[in-house]
Amino acid sequence: MLFADIVGSTEQIAELDAEQAMDRLGPALALMCESIEIFSGTVVRTMGDGVMALFGAPKALEGHALLACEAAFHMQRAFQGDGLGFRIRVGMHSGQVASDPQQADGRGGGAHGLTIHLASRVVGLAEPGGICVTESCYALLRSSCDVRFLGKHLLKGISGHTGIYALMELKAATTNRLTQQGSLTPFLGRADEMEVLKQALRLTERGQARAVGISGEPGAGKSRLCHEFIQWCSSHSIPVFEVRAQPYGHAMPLQPGLSLLRTFFFRIPPTDDAAAARARIAARLTELGTPADADLALLYDFLGVAEADSVLLPGLNPKLRHARLLSLVRELVKHDAATTCVILIEDLHWLDEASEEFVATLVEAAAGTQTMVVLNFRPSYRLPWAQFDNFQKVELDQLSSSEIEHLVRSLIGPRQELHEICRLVVQRSGGNPFFAEELVRSLADGGFLAEGADLRAEALEAIERSLPPTVQAVIGARLDRLGEPEKTLLQMCAIIGKEIPLAVLEHMASPLASVIEKGLDGLCHAELILPQPAVGGRRFAFRHPLIQEVAYSTQLKVRRGPLHCAVALAMEVYYRDQLDEYAALIAYHYESAGQPVDAAHHSSRAAQWVGSTNAALAIKHWHKVRALLHGQARSSRADSLRVRAGGQIAVLGWREGLVLQEVQPFIDEAMALAGEVDNRLIQLLLMVEGRMLQASGGPADGYVERLLKALALMPVGADLGRAATLNAALSQAYAWAGLLPQALAANDIALRDMEKIDRLDREFIGFSIEHWVMGMRGRLLTRLGRLEEAEQCLKELLVLGQSSNDPVILQFAHFGHVDLAWCRKDPALALAHSTRVAEIAEKHEGPYLRVFALSCLALAASIGGDFETAQRTFSQALILVRNAKVAMEFETEILASLAECHRGLGRFEQALDVAREAITLSRQRCTRLPECRALITCAAAMLDTHGLASAVEARALFAEAEGLVRMTGASIYEELLAREQFRLTEPAGEPQGVNFIVGQAA
Repeated sequence: MLFADIVGSTEQIAELDAEQAMDRLGPALALMCESIEIFSGTVVRTMGDGVMALFGAPKALEGHALLACEAAFHMQRAFQGDGLGFRIRVGMHSGQVASDPQQADGRGGGAHGLTIHLASRVVGLAEPGGICVTESCYALLRSSCDVRFLGKHLLKGISGHTGIYALMELKAATTNRLTQQGSLTPFLGRADEMEVLKQALRLTERGQARAVGISGEPGAGKSRLCHEFIQWCSSHSIPVFEVRAQPYGHAMPLQPGLSLLRTFFFRIPPTDDAAAARARIAARLTELGTPADADLALLYDFLGVAEADSVLLPGLNPKLRHARLLSLVRELVKHDAATTCVILIEDLHWLDEASEEFVATLVEAAAGTQTMVVLNFRPSYRLPWAQFDNFQKVELDQLSSSEIEHLVRSLIGPRQELHEICRLVVQRSGGNPFFAEELVRSLADGGFLAEGADLRAEALEAIERSLPPTVQAVIGARLDRLGEPEKTLLQMCAIIGKEIPLAVLEHMASPLASVIEKGLDGLCHAELILPQPAVGGRRFAFRHPLIQEVAYSTQLKVRRGPLHCAVALAMEVYYRDQLDEYAALIAYHYESAGQPVDAAHHSSRAAQWVGSTNAALAIKHWHKVRALLHGQARSSRADSLRVRAGGQIAVLGWREGLVLQEVQPFIDEAMALAGEVDNRLIQLLLMVEGRMLQASGGPADGYVERLLKALALMPVGADLGRAATLNAALSQAYAWAGLLPQALAANDIALRDMEKIDRLDREFIGFSIEHWVMGMRGRLLTRLGRLEEAEQCLKELLVLGQSSNDPVILQFAHFGHVDLAWCRKDPALALAHSTRVAEIAEKHEGPYLRVFALSCLALAASIGGDFETAQRTFSQALILVRNAKVAMEFETEILASLAECHRGLGRFEQALDVAREAITLSRQRCTRLPECRALITCAAAMLDTHGLASAVEARALFAEAEGLVRMTGASIYEELLAREQFRLTEPAGEPQGVNFIVGQAA
């Protein structure tokens, strides 16, 4: 029994007339009623400023007390952000209620008894915003909630004292579904496997955590073994956390990982709102040390609890965000190393690819802790973590004939006349316990186990012939015998999936509303489905995955289509607060319903969501969008999706290391449609195309050209945020092209209007635009010779970088300081910052970071005069660039530096060869700064080798270099150029000694 009322309502309506009071309180009462009805309660009546409701009467409800508590919490959350300014309090009591059919009004109007009077007194003891329950109510909730005892109270009109508890929160559901089953058959034939699990737990308790994988055919008893182990753990006060993959796992990326993060790592109950969930996450991370803002933002976004208008803090691209999530999982597991617990993950054969990586990280991280991981799966499943030292596999064989006979006898009883029936079941089941159970149920349904059944030899032969040959066939036969509405409801449940939220089923089965409870009772009685813990709303689950698989596959495809559509529509409503997370599942249902455009829409939403942490998986989703739209008629909606898909494949492909040739078709298609659908997207596509062109070894001027074209598409003065984004990229393009004044001018614009850049552009770029722009600025100022300004900028970048986890961003400021060290001829500064760059690369790995590190270490060595080390390290960087096809924009810089190293070592012919290669490649790629340096090195090496005999050719090369210095504004090369040119004025004679240091890499 639940009562709820508005605190201080009398004062709030004291000055209002009756109609005004009704207008003021009416919306609040509607919110209360809505919460009650969501959790299948019955509103008995409203009372001016409150409501009275029943759970478990007049209609029976499994877990009625828990449903009432969920309704109470839902009600409180509704009033936190309703804008009405009310606070409410809730009181609950459990007990018997008399129901008078003559007074029944369909809403519980015929309910009477002491329970109602007692509950009405409890509400007055609750604090504003609080929930109070009696001792009898708490007794039904004890394992599902946290409470604070308020003492025993005398209640008006009630004899004796009543224990009262303040309900604090509901616990996340961790109960195995088998615990909801009323009766279990004897647990047979698994003593050895059970001992393996117990031994693994004993090792875990000693800090040698094991991961145990249980493999078995469908029906072999994987879940039953896990259930018995969980029960044993519970009896020894060892906490167990359970998640399971779903049959549509491929369409629900990362669901097991999300469930574990919520229930195990952060202990977030379903009743928590977003603010409460954020508080739990922050408190948990604080246990690891002061949490970085980027980590908090990452987890808030991933778990769907970020504030509505929040922007994911820039700093990590999707690949690095994904890596950081896995790193946090490792840290959290290691932090709990001294607490013994068990994590159970069921049905791994349905696991999606992204979740596999999550589970692999969990298994690996658990080594050396007291966290045991138990997994179960079918034999066909490939184990990505089989090679881990802490993993062991347990294979479930079929039960022996005597064990199956014992199981069958427990089901059919000891009657001697059923001996032959027992023998037939044992023989046909082949040792599969679930098959044996289903055969017995099938025989019971057929009346063959009833007293007086014909069990003569001829009848037994007929029975033997009628026994289905496979477990799937016996389930199918049982389903065929179902009546209505059970059969229709079960088919609907099979479309929904292994777990069935009642709200989804009710939405799609609205024509059966009057008989849905009867049908569900029938399915539960037949043990085809089972009620589940009610946290999160009433739900059911198939007793065994094979029942769902058979119920689904035996339906004609033409019938399944409309049901999939109904499920998709229902899920859009049911998961309205988690649409991103469930978008791929909804897309699957729309696709199965033959509605490809709706499916593509939700697939695009799933791709956008998963793209923040897993670019490779997002690319697959975007390809799915294109496949769904293939052959579909042109429309604004379909074309918009095509444009987004093509553009995102290009953007994410760039981040994943694809070259322009691989994504050019998608860019071309998107560009062709974008003019009609979204002109703004053309600007971003041009930016991506230019960046990938240059990163793939194309001309930097092509990058500049595309960005100028993108800016030309914008009206003057319009969309300053987008202009800032494009100018940030233009600053980079001009810098690679060596046009430093133009690069700095674009950088000025980006810096000025950076705060106006919107979330779309920030997500499109995928890393911190602030860090990017400041990093480029520091290096531009260095090359322009404005060293004091550059130093200040780089110092600011070091401070700014402390809020980032992106290793490229972390390296950027240190890389800039190595440039600065070259200009100031400061070996100590160069060594300090190049060492830091190398440390970051070693920690985060990746070929791009490695190229950065090798270039910095080589440059620092050259500043210190160690040309041998510098030459060797630059050579390693060059090999990495060419073999991995990564960081190709650095290739000309590395070549120019390598030529200088050879000259520093007195290898003048090698210096000439490498310098000429650098000049040729720089001209192809329009990278003027390395061309300028290579021209100087080439001319100087000629003089080193041939003296003034090569003066004419050297003078021409110096002249070209001088022209490039003027064009680029790279004043830092003026001193080097003047020093080498001066040699042309020296008297003819032997080549002069070399005294210089290598120029910087870009």
